[in-house]
Amino acid sequence: MTVTESRLRERLRDVEDPALGIDIVSLGLVTDLRIDDGVAEITLAFNAPYATDEMEMGDRIREVAADLGLETRLSVTVPQRDSANPLPGVRNVIAVSSGKGGVGKTTVATNLAAGLADEGARVGLLDGDIYGPNVPKMIGIDGEPGMTDDGSLVPPEAYGVKVISMAFLTRDGDDPAVLRGPMVDKILIRLIEDVEWGRLDYLVVDLPPGTGDAQLTLVQTLPVAGSVVVTTPEDVALDDVRKGIEMFRNHDTPVLGIAENMSAYHCPDCGGEHALFGSGGGREVAETYGVPLLEEIPMNPEIRTRSDDGAPVVCWDTDASEPFEALVESVANRVGAVNRAAVAGIDPDDPDPDDLSTPASYGGLENEAGTDSTTDPDGTSAEADPDISVDGDASSAETTNADERDTEDDSDGAEPSLGGLDVSDRG
Repeated sequence: MTVTESRLRERLRDVEDPALGIDIVSLGLVTDLRIDDGVAEITLAFNAPYATDEMEMGDRIREVAADLGLETRLSVTVPQRDSANPLPGVRNVIAVSSGKGGVGKTTVATNLAAGLADEGARVGLLDGDIYGPNVPKMIGIDGEPGMTDDGSLVPPEAYGVKVISMAFLTRDGDDPAVLRGPMVDKILIRLIEDVEWGRLDYLVVDLPPGTGDAQLTLVQTLPVAGSVVVTTPEDVALDDVRKGIEMFRNHDTPVLGIAENMSAYHCPDCGGEHALFGSGGGREVAETYGVPLLEEIPMNPEIRTRSDDGAPVVCWDTDASEPFEALVESVANRVGAVNRAAVAGIDPDDPDPDDLSTPASYGGLENEAGTDSTTDPDGTSAEADPDISVDGDASSAETTNADERDTEDDSDGAEPSLGGLDVSDRG
């Protein structure tokens, strides 16, 4: 029996988004579907490369198609960038923040970037902590950025991560601590706009601690996909975390979740676990604000020694790397959930099927691809005609084949990375 596009689309309703709890068709994540000579060509609104949730949904889609006797060719649609976006080649900007200094924010940012790169993503790391730019030391970069003919900075790389830091601009003994507000803003904007980042799946930004002008400049200049708020369990740190969360929410920036650092100390001598800074504080704040607790990272001397040696611990197969590996997975999945919820027009922290709609833009990107659902005036979701192309003007969005290995480099003009969806076809 010939399988129709409408039948396949209906079967795809069995594929549920694990973070949002709603099927991918109702969410509008299937932006195009065609069957040609026994091959199902499916385009998806996925925008979190190497997020395990999206990779697993890709596997599930292949299983559904295989049950119908179809081979599968998956593609992902990267919506057109807003012309006002200063970083048109960057798919997701992740801000790593803390309400106060000394909580391990830069350690978290560096390991998050290195971990995402280790998974296969194209990653940049912007050291926006202008008063304490320690990223180059922690990731093992001794060199300086190059320079293009037009004066743009070319970031050096380590562990697969492109890095730009205030430290590169203060080699002559300048003290960033004496910089005043207007000068800080100019420097930060240059670090954002005057850099040849190329195409990136993720740009991790290590923000200065606190909620001052520097943080606001970055949040207002960059289309931030979401923020990771780093804290330690003690009360004084948690009070500042609340201020940071409010700052992001006041500027319509999603909070991806809380990363609790120094959550406990595992004594190598007695084998016991000691809560030196208290316990449960990060979880309490996460529950209060309705955001995930992304990970609890224990104190481990190896984390410090690896950082001092310029070798992010996440890149080493040790017990100390495991919490950071889990953090990388949690953050990527959360970015994906926030992006997909924006496509559907629902709250990622409280997804309600009755709220389903498809806004014109999300994550700072203009979405010109269509969806599989429309919303009637009464607020109910109605499926589009299943046998009519649902992608609108498909040429307006970048689409990349997710079933072919990406062999392009990071230079301008390279195709968007496939984000881990290029696993073996099960059809």
